Amino acid sequence: MSQLIHLKQRIKAIGVIRKIAQTMRLISMSSHSKLKKQSESMQRFRNEIKPLLCALTSEIQKIPTDHAPKFKTLYILFSAEKGLCGNFNNTMHHYFQQHLTPQDLQNSHVISVGKKTSVYLGLRGITPLFEFDKVLPNHLEKIAQDLYEKVILIQKDYEAVVCMASSPKTFFIQEPQSITIIPIQQDPCDIRAEEPLENYEWLQDRKDVTRCMFRILLKTNILLILTNSMLSEQSARFLSMDNATRSAENLLKEMKLTFNKMRQAKITRELIELISGF
Repeated sequence: MSQLIHLKQRIKAIGVIRKIAQTMRLISMSSHSKLKKQSESMQRFRNEIKPLLCALTSEIQKIPTDHAPKFKTLYILFSAEKGLCGNFNNTMHHYFQQHLTPQDLQNSHVISVGKKTSVYLGLRGITPLFEFDKVLPNHLEKIAQDLYEKVILIQKDYEAVVCMASSPKTFFIQEPQSITIIPIQQDPCDIRAEEPLENYEWLQDRKDVTRCMFRILLKTNILLILTNSMLSEQSARFLSMDNATRSAENLLKEMKLTFNKMRQAKITRELIELISGF
């Protein structure tokens, strides 16, 4: 009887775990759908302004700097805020380990985005310049704005600003990558698609417009990288919770079958004892 009671308790516990995993799977899928729409909208925005950006690229690069940079590189590292997303965090941390050698970190600084990034940097003994925790799908715009304000204030002190984040190659595959957001890394432009600047009426000085375009592009890039990182995290969490749900269901079937066999054997034994008593 004690074995049956213990087995019944385990079945109940696994049932609760299955429900939690299934709920998290649904939440991840919902967040993924919403983030995918946002990412596609930002991509369309970049494609719309690409002709003007192509025309202004040379002028953006010619903007004079007030002083020489004091530091080499500012690294912005993105990973998950929470766990339960498979090997997503381990993959990102391994990527950081490979691309952030002691030589790379000399005369450079790091900004961490996501609680798991801060934990990883703490284990390596690296003190981040700024930390951004509580990175949740509903707070991405605010976090991107805060991150942009930090970067725009200190970007003149660095030769380059590099983001290391995950990008969704497909729904099932997330790929870590490094993206240089300063200096501007312009995509190869089709000369025929490049729009002549003479087609625009410049109400302000062209240099001021160029600086404004640079800030818009920088803010868009930061938000897009953050959104894609969260998109990858939600995909990884959905796959992880889907596997957990399937495993719990299979284990639940096996345990219920074992429970029924034990209960049936006990009933049969009691019936035999009862019949043999007459």
